[in-house]
Formats: sequence, structure tokens, C-alpha cells
Amino acid sequence: MKKLLLAAAASALMAQGAHAQTSVTLYGVVTAAVQYVNHAQNTVGGVLAPGSGSAVLMNSSGIANSRWGLRGTEDLGGGLQGVFVLENQFATENGQLAGGLMFGRQAYVGLNSRAYGKVTFGRQYTSSFFALANFMPTAYAPEFEPVVGFAGPNFRESNMAQYTGTFGPVTLYTHWSFGERAGSVTAGSAYGAGATYFSNGFGIGVGYDEVKTLNTAEATGASGGSDYGRDMRAAIGLSYMLGPVKLMGGYRWGNSVAPATGTPTLLPHRDDMYWAGVNWQALPALQLTLAWYYDNIKRANIGGTVVNPPNPQQYLALADYNLSKRTDLFAAVIYAHNASLNWDNIGYLPSGQSVGYLPATAQTYYKTPGSSGQLGISLGIRTIF
Repeated sequence: MKKLLLAAAASALMAQGAHAQTSVTLYGVVTAAVQYVNHAQNTVGGVLAPGSGSAVLMNSSGIANSRWGLRGTEDLGGGLQGVFVLENQFATENGQLAGGLMFGRQAYVGLNSRAYGKVTFGRQYTSSFFALANFMPTAYAPEFEPVVGFAGPNFRESNMAQYTGTFGPVTLYTHWSFGERAGSVTAGSAYGAGATYFSNGFGIGVGYDEVKTLNTAEATGASGGSDYGRDMRAAIGLSYMLGPVKLMGGYRWGNSVAPATGTPTLLPHRDDMYWAGVNWQALPALQLTLAWYYDNIKRANIGGTVVNPPNPQQYLALADYNLSKRTDLFAAVIYAHNASLNWDNIGYLPSGQSVGYLPATAQTYYKTPGSSGQLGISLGIRTIF
């Protein structure tokens, strides 16, 4: 009897698998890099501390953050699929989970239609972040590109409903992130839209993201959450392929307005960012990248003081050599002027106050006061699975 029941169960599972094809893929990236940085300043709790000079350290950001994830699809018939992604980030040098979240990079589930696009729900990247990725010289390499300076600290958002649809050369993105604040539909919420077009070597992408930022009391639930500010970013990027060479550049407008009351969770600022770059596939296994980033900061709030600091800019030279389809070696030289690398601080330091208006990133260096800039040299390896 038991054998008959087991045989029946196995037959049912086989029939179900034949009717609805399901796949789950384990994937990931493991990166390790050794980096030299000059003019580095120690900090404690976001305030300058004794000790400065050059530093040599290992990190796991490099050309791509270390991560692993699960990606699954199920064929539901009629061109419809169930989809999910769970993806986290970790530090290669010590094995620690990054950001304190098990799946802090992505965690979503949804439906994908071949004809009408994909709708997903959970923690995801914003529409503008997706739309501009192919127009950034290193596609958001965390150690080499000022990602937070470009996209802000909210380029991933929780509680998000997102739509993505590709129709020939055009891809459309739009999203809404629920603020989940009693008494207000908008406080703490976010929304955005983006679009890309690629044809005959030419590409253009546009995007807009806005977050209804809270003050610190509302963010911790100490008040009703009805007062909010606005962090707004709009961007356009262009690219063109000339054989093995890809040229790209763009512009990003940014304006952050604080809530009317309380201490803002994101300090207000107003800036215009520009970037340009070139990727050259010099050999089948070797890609060379040159890039320039510039931020025209019109207004910044640092430690409660509104200032117009010197405008930061950054230069990058990157070589990426593929040992195989999965493993590559990379070397880079980065120099930031009027800021630390990737603009983790912008170099204007009121006595004993906050080290900068930009939020700290996973790879954070603070420039020694009085130095004109910061130099970084990186050597690393990455494997993809």
C-alpha cells in the first residue's frame, strides 16, 4: 500500500512538472580588492578623530559588490510566468552580512507576461536607477563611481510595486513605494518612472525618482508621520557605439527639501551632476574605461550650516581583464578633487560637526581637512557564478 501511495505521489509530481516548468537558479558575485588611499582621516561616529595619512586595506566592493541570490520562474501558461528574486550582499574580507538585512539588495515576487511586461512587489531598485544603468561608465561599480552621489541613498526601496515592460527598442519602468504611515498616504512613500531607447548603436535613457522623506521622529515612529520633505532626482543619459568603443554621458538634476519640522533624515541640498565616459574593448579579453564625474553643488546643509562648497569632481582609469567567462582581474586609478573618493564627504568640515552632506556608503573614506583631494589605487579579482 505504501509503495502504491509513493508511486502515485511521484506520478503526480512528474505530471505537474511537465505541465508547469519551474526553475530556480543560484547566482552570485565574489569580489576582493586591495586598495591604497592617501589623505585619509579617521572618524568616530561621523566626526573627525585623531589619526590621518595613507591607508592600504582590503574590501569586497571593487568593480562589483559581493553578493549571492536566488532567482526563480514558473511557467503558468499563456505566456505568463511567476517570478521571484532574493539577493543579499556580504563582505568577502570577513564574511559579514552587509546592511543588516538578509536580502537587502533585492527581495520581490511577481508576474511576468511576454506580451505586457512584468509587475513585481517587494524590495527593488528604483525606476531611474534601472533606466540610467547602461549610461554610467562602470554600470555603478561601487568603488569607482559616485553611485550615492548620483542616485541618492534611496536607490533601493522597500514596500515597492514596480512595472517593467519592453516593447521593441523601448523599455519602460515605473514604481510606487508605500510609505505605510497611518494618517498619511504620501509621507514616507516614493515613486518614479524611466524609459530607455536603443537602436543602431544609439541609446538614450531618462528617469525621475522622488522620495517623501521624514524627519527623525517620524522615521522612528515617535510622531504621526504627516510631515515630510522631498528628495527629487531627474536624469538623462546618452550613449553611442563606434565599433569596439562605447561613448556615454549624462546629466542629473537633484533637489532635496527638508520637512517643515524636526530634524530631517536626509539633509537638504541642491546640485547638478554631469558625467562622461568611454569603454573600449581593446582586446577580446580586455576592456579599458575612462570616466569623469562633476557635481555643481549649489546648496548643501552640513552640520546644520547651509554652505556652497567647492564643486567635487572625480577621474577614473580602469582596466578589466577576463581570465575566463566567469573570472576577471581589474586595476584602477581614481582621483577625487574637492572631496573624498566617490564624494563620501565634500571636504567642508565645520568644527566638530558632520563630515559631509552625502550619506556614508559601504566603501567610505574621509578626506583629511586641508587636502585638495584623494587618490585611490585598486587591484582586485572577481568571479561570477
